[in-house]
Amino acid sequence: MKKTLNSRSSVYLGLLLSGAFLFSSCESELEVVQTIDEEFSGVQRIEIESGFLEVNYEGKAGQTGVTLDGLLESSRSGNYQIDYSLEGNTLFIELDQQGMFGGGNHRGVLNLSGPKNMELNVSAGSGKTQVSGIEYPNLDITSGSGSIRLYTIKAPTIRLQAGSGAIEGYNLTGNVDLEASSGKIIFDQLAGNLKIFSSSGNVEVKRLSGKLNCELSAGNLEMGDVAEVEGLKISSGNIIGAGVGLGAKTNLVSSSGKISIQTFSNLKAFNYDFQAGSGKVTVGQSSSSGSLKIDNGAAQTIRGSVSSGIIEIKN
Repeated sequence: MKKTLNSRSSVYLGLLLSGAFLFSSCESELEVVQTIDEEFSGVQRIEIESGFLEVNYEGKAGQTGVTLDGLLESSRSGNYQIDYSLEGNTLFIELDQQGMFGGGNHRGVLNLSGPKNMELNVSAGSGKTQVSGIEYPNLDITSGSGSIRLYTIKAPTIRLQAGSGAIEGYNLTGNVDLEASSGKIIFDQLAGNLKIFSSSGNVEVKRLSGKLNCELSAGNLEMGDVAEVEGLKISSGNIIGAGVGLGAKTNLVSSSGKISIQTFSNLKAFNYDFQAGSGKVTVGQSSSSGSLKIDNGAAQTIRGSVSSGIIEIKN
């Protein structure tokens, strides 16, 4: 009797596993559930809540209307839908979850092109966002785990916020204010000021003609050809820079990390006031394992502090 029960259990288990495999196979098969091919006129603002959708916007010179091409694929038809509507001069686009449960596999993309002079606000989830060619007073993009990529943009105010996704910016004009939890951050060729706050991750800044402020809890910052650094703060990790300018508000703070700056600025054009615990401070040929103060009779003083880390500034 016992042997019979074990045999039946094996049969039931086999059927259960087979059913799970078939269900899983069906779940992985994506079908096109929605396509979009639209043109809109009179659009001055676009608001997008994209979820897992990939979003691409390209601003084109001479273009007055907005084109929208969209594709949504899913292994569970009816779970998601892309809703869009033109209300006044604002185009609203939203990924709408139809049911209570969002299981299954899904993917999709929104490709938009329109005028360069466009107000664009994107709130993304896990989908990546790419924007190029915009020339407008402001640009706002938030993302969860998706990446953000910007290039060839002129906007006096650029606000970026991300969770764990990467952020990249190339050939930008404007002041950038960025907040991220984790993920890689890259900026190359920015005409404007850059302010970064990141919990963890690696940051790379090159060819910045404005002022840089950066605060990292953990991670690394690499700088190259930066016009001026103001506030640099790191808890653990390294900050390394070459071709970096100093200024009246330069303030360097390190807990257990290392800050190493090669500057093109004249070191004797500033006074220095660094507080140190068990860390080490070096400015030019002067070095101290404790606090370091240098009075060059200058009008401006560079300040900072270090606990158990290292701060060094050299030409």
